[in-house]
Amino acid sequence: MRHTTLELSHPDATRERLAAFAEHIPGAWTGIKIAALLLFLEGQRPVWITEVLGLHRMSLNRWIHGVNETGLKALEPKLRPGRPARLTEKVRWELTEHLEQSPNKFGLPRIQWDGPTLAVHLKRRFGISLKVRQAQMWMHQLGYQLKRAGHVYLQAKSSQARQFQRVLKKTPKSGAS
Repeated sequence: MRHTTLELSHPDATRERLAAFAEHIPGAWTGIKIAALLLFLEGQRPVWITEVLGLHRMSLNRWIHGVNETGLKALEPKLRPGRPARLTEKVRWELTEHLEQSPNKFGLPRIQWDGPTLAVHLKRRFGISLKVRQAQMWMHQLGYQLKRAGHVYLQAKSSQARQFQRVLKKTPKSGAS
């Protein structure tokens, strides 16, 4: 009987996507901290732990020193000061889906999304009032960038330019009799 090897083959299952997914789930980072400390207690090298879990060396050092000083309480997430973000997870997911579509679909007379268009859309759809700059920051956080239209000046061939000059010289001046 042949044993098949275990393989994770789904295209979404990358280190970057899993780390980003852990940011959206409450308590996931606490689990990563615990896993890192368990690996450290098992004798794994800190460099190997940080590479495998996609961490920074200083994060692991901070966690170890914190546990040494205050115990396991150091692993608990701390409340962050400041006003809570209005971009909740539900709004973030819906907004990501909306930005993949044309603003015309939502009754906005634009071809592509920009700060003013997004600010109007957020006010109409979610009741969130933002200034244009903050809407632009939200678009940037979601991975979108404003690409301004570039102008390209067409150059005529020298023979065509001379022909155009001849035509101009033959054209009578306005008001001439």
